[in-house]
Order: sequence, then structure tokens, then C-alpha cells
Amino acid sequence: MKFPPYIVFSVLAPLLSGCALLPAPANDAPAVDMSFLVKPGQLLPLTKLNDITGEHVVLNTPGRKKLVILFATWCADSQRAMKALHQSPLIQDKSLDIVAIAREQQNTELASWAAENEIKVTLVADADRSIYRQFAHAGIPRFIMVDEQNRIVETVLAEGEQQIEHIRW
Repeated sequence: MKFPPYIVFSVLAPLLSGCALLPAPANDAPAVDMSFLVKPGQLLPLTKLNDITGEHVVLNTPGRKKLVILFATWCADSQRAMKALHQSPLIQDKSLDIVAIAREQQNTELASWAAENEIKVTLVADADRSIYRQFAHAGIPRFIMVDEQNRIVETVLAEGEQQIEHIRW
């Protein structure tokens, strides 16, 4: 059976613009809280973690700047941020400790991802988001810059492009 083109088009057109057919969110729907739970001037709430190899990571060493990254391997913005970080001079800075905390990841899968992507920073798996929940409710990647006295200097939700430009002390 052959259908005239205008009938085929009128049937397929709504399917091709699926996003436009989705109902708009209700005005009374709760907004996602993208804010930080920590503020500049506060002490970093983390002192010790275990990395994906089981080694202790001490985060309250005085005299050292720290960059704490909250990310997920499946997130495109997180992948872009990690790639940009590894192409930046920050990765070579001997006065800086960089710890990347991957939410909803296990040590083994994070280790595999790190090997595939040539990741050189200290990685911590946060399978249950218990670490992440100390900093935020939603949104990744997040950069937390910490000064030599273990005080948070700046917090950034680093979505989009030029994420590394947000890193400053």
C-alpha cells in the first residue's frame, strides 16, 4: 500500500521533534539544588581518604595547596575537565596535591578507566556518594581549591568549556 508523501510526513514529523512533544516541567516542581555545602574560608571537611590502590591520602597537610575534583567517569563535562587538567601546567605543579573523587564508582572500574585515559592524579572511588554529599547535592564536575592552611579558597561547578580557567587560588 502506497501513502501520499504528505500523510507520511504528518505521521513522522511529531516523532522527529520528540523533545518539543515532552511536557514542560511543572512550575511547582522542586528545583535541583546545585549549590555547594561548603564555603570559601571553611576548613576542608576531608582529612584522610583511601585511593583506588588502598594507599592513604592525607588531605590536611599544612603548607600544600590542594585541588579536589568531584567527578564521574560517565559525565562528558567531567571527562573534558580531566583531559584539560592533564594538558595543563597544573599537572606538573609540585606544590599542588590533586585528588579526584569519582562518585558512584568502584576501585576496579575507576582503575581501568584511569589506565585507558592515562590519568595521573590520585583517584578515590566514592561508590555511595558519602564523600560527595559533604560538598553538594547535585552537579559535576566540581573543583574545590584549598590553600596551604587547608581552607577552601574557591568552589566551582565546572560544566561546559574552558573549565581549567576556573582554577585559581
